[in-house]
Amino acid sequence: MKNVKIAIVFFSATNVTKSCAEIIQAHLTANGHGADLFDVTPFAARSTGVPLEKYDGVIFGFPVYGDFPPRVINDWLPTVRGDGKPCAVFVTYGGRSSGFANFHASVMLRDAGFLVQCCAEFLGRHTFNVAGWNLLTDRPDERDFKVAREFAALFVASFVQTPRDVFTLPKPPGYDNAVDDLLKNFPSAERKWGNPVRFKECSMCASCEQECPAQAMNHLTGVSDPAKCIECMHCVSICPDKALKADDQLGICYPDFLKDWGLTEELISKKQSKIIT
Repeated sequence: MKNVKIAIVFFSATNVTKSCAEIIQAHLTANGHGADLFDVTPFAARSTGVPLEKYDGVIFGFPVYGDFPPRVINDWLPTVRGDGKPCAVFVTYGGRSSGFANFHASVMLRDAGFLVQCCAEFLGRHTFNVAGWNLLTDRPDERDFKVAREFAALFVASFVQTPRDVFTLPKPPGYDNAVDDLLKNFPSAERKWGNPVRFKECSMCASCEQECPAQAMNHLTGVSDPAKCIECMHCVSICPDKALKADDQLGICYPDFLKDWGLTEELISKKQSKIIT
């Protein structure tokens, strides 16, 4: 098999998706392929673009927020030109399911001109663990990374196909209605809490504002704009002074989340990462 050069493009607010992307990169380079990481979490990284023309293929990775990739990714992907380039996509989640995320990402990538080869979903710590939740605190682990390496190998193997297959997922039930709600920006019924705020003095490094994926945070006031905030917890996660926090209501609603979806921490811990072909 010839060596190929792969761009790994990911959004990772709390480093879960990033950790899987790094495992994929390590596997590819260990097997003689080129692989570069592109973190499109900050707004500036998406506005400047990714030089995909330099690569033979692309692996995209996104977390699942309320059944879909992050809102900013849904806005950004249609602006990326695929030009017939092969790609794969994986999502990470730490709650009830991966929802419509893989299907929705695949549709957007196909519409952008990519040839989607395969998908995957990996388990990882829930985003809201930084604000009082307790889901999959030790994931992703070697079980998940093993599947990530298999996913990378499967994508590279697709380069020997002539002609290249086109991978299509079946449309999940309820998808059209869910997309309608997404386009209307209906607030998630699961997240009845206020946006992150600064609760103590800090060094005013401005990382929260500069790194905010949605340009929602104002480091001078220490308050994020609820109309823009996508609830990704990136500002809370990266603050060097630990001076930001989410609304206390978020931690309070954790037992209700489990109850409403018939979940337990033990049940969720038994979920497995998998490749979708």
